[in-house]
Amino acid sequence: MNLANLNLTEKNCFVAMKYYYLILNRTYLIILGETSLIGIVGNGLISAEGGGDEVTRLITKSLSVQGDLNNPFSYIKNGYIRKVENLDLDGEDILLQNRANFKIRYDEITSVNYDPSKKWGMGYYPHDGKVYVKTSKGKKIEFIILGSQSGKSISDRIFRQKQKS
Repeated sequence: MNLANLNLTEKNCFVAMKYYYLILNRTYLIILGETSLIGIVGNGLISAEGGGDEVTRLITKSLSVQGDLNNPFSYIKNGYIRKVENLDLDGEDILLQNRANFKIRYDEITSVNYDPSKKWGMGYYPHDGKVYVKTSKGKKIEFIILGSQSGKSISDRIFRQKQKS
């Protein structure tokens, strides 16, 4: 299975942000695969436009998402996806392409929870709370659900995929 041959729908993928190193963030296209959640980096650091001086305004504008902010795919840059669109999502190449890509096997997931509260620091970006995935290795992963997507529905879909595997 690869992205080029996969018809992306709300049933088999979602777009979310993960923070790393406290204030930095990455945006992911996350595929609900047969055996794993597959996270593919779809954008680098994102910022809300703003700032008092010209330099800050230029920097924040270059890091801001343009387009329909309710459309989750607006947060994904095509260049990131083109690099991986022909890679086998079930294989290890997707992880080698970018060390921030990830796979979480469903059999390693111990719980999935939806928190509808807004994430501090998201500025004007629309989002539907957070989905938390806990693993048997003790990791708690927070996915901030971007645009007009249902965090509750995403949480339920991950849980159903876990039950199937």
